[in-house]
Amino acid sequence: MTTPHRLLARAEAQVHQNLFTMTNKAHQSVEQAMEALKTQNAELAQTVVNEDLQQNHLMRIIEKECLQILATLEPKAGDLREVVASLQICTELERISDHAKDIANIVLGMDPSDFSGPMDRLAAMGDLCQTMLVQVMEAYENLDVKLAEHVALHDQRVDELDEEASSSLMMTLMNSADTSMHCTHLLWIAYHLERIGDRITNIAERVTFMVTAETPELG
Repeated sequence: MTTPHRLLARAEAQVHQNLFTMTNKAHQSVEQAMEALKTQNAELAQTVVNEDLQQNHLMRIIEKECLQILATLEPKAGDLREVVASLQICTELERISDHAKDIANIVLGMDPSDFSGPMDRLAAMGDLCQTMLVQVMEAYENLDVKLAEHVALHDQRVDELDEEASSSLMMTLMNSADTSMHCTHLLWIAYHLERIGDRITNIAERVTFMVTAETPELG
């Protein structure tokens, strides 16, 4: 007979698997959205938009799995924190994909002349967010609080790059009114990348909660 402990372990393993599927899709969405921006690739941007529904579906599956665990298996202590954290993490992953979709939609609306400006800073923000996402889910898998804290430190650099890009774009806007649409597009992209960094930091906080039962402000 399968014991309650084994049933719980099996159910948690399924949640983990789906969370990592969501992570891979979120990472791919950010990567593809930034590649579409760099290469002016409307087809790739449209792919990001079209595939976002898959993340919504996965989030609903994970929510259902976690609620089923809570209702039928009555997890305690660390197991309970893990289920609660997983519910919150799947929401953050879905929102990361939403931000990537928003970037892709902006790319679809951009004129070829818009593809200039502080692209190096935007690209650096995108690369850093992708690195953070990989690391934070490694911290989740290994219950590594130190790595989670390290990920949050990266977010400070994302914020710095956002400030640099935004300042550059605002200066351009003040000096040349006819660049307003161009600057607005890139300001929104910087905003979405900064929010992705914040979402990943939220995941890092959830990892810390899983291990320590405390919720620090890492951002």
